[in-house]
Amino acid sequence: MYTTYDIFNDLLDLRGTIDRFFRETPSVSRRFDVPYINLYDQGDVLEIRALVPGLAPEDLNIQLIDNTVRIEGEKKSDYLDKPYIRKERAFGSFKKAVKLPFRVDPNSIQAAMKNGVLTVRLAKSEDAKPRRIEIQ
Repeated sequence: MYTTYDIFNDLLDLRGTIDRFFRETPSVSRRFDVPYINLYDQGDVLEIRALVPGLAPEDLNIQLIDNTVRIEGEKKSDYLDKPYIRKERAFGSFKKAVKLPFRVDPNSIQAAMKNGVLTVRLAKSEDAKPRRIEIQ
C-alpha cells in the first residue's frame, strides 16, 4: 500500500519537539509575575480569589478597566533584616489582568483580604443579566 508524504506532519512533529523542550527545561530564574487566582461564577456574582501571602492591603492596587480587573502589587524583600542561607520565595513587583466574561457593576465591587487571600466580588451589571422574552 502506498502512502503520501506530507511535509506538514514533519512541521507539527518539530513544533511538538520544541514545545516539549521549553516545557521540560527548568527555568534559570523565577519571577513573581502574577499571583495565582481562582475565578468563580456564582450566578449574579463573580468572585476572584488571589493568593498574596505576606502582603498588606495597602501593598495592593486593584483596578477595573473596561471589562478587566487588574491586580498589582509589590512583595518586598526582607534580606536586609535577616540574610538568607537558602532563598526559595520570590520578591518584586507583579501584575495580573483578569478578563471578565461579562460586564460588572462598578459601584458594587467589594474587596477583602484574609490570611493572605485577596477576595474580589463583582456583581453582574443589569444589562449583562439574561432577560426572558415574551412571545406575542
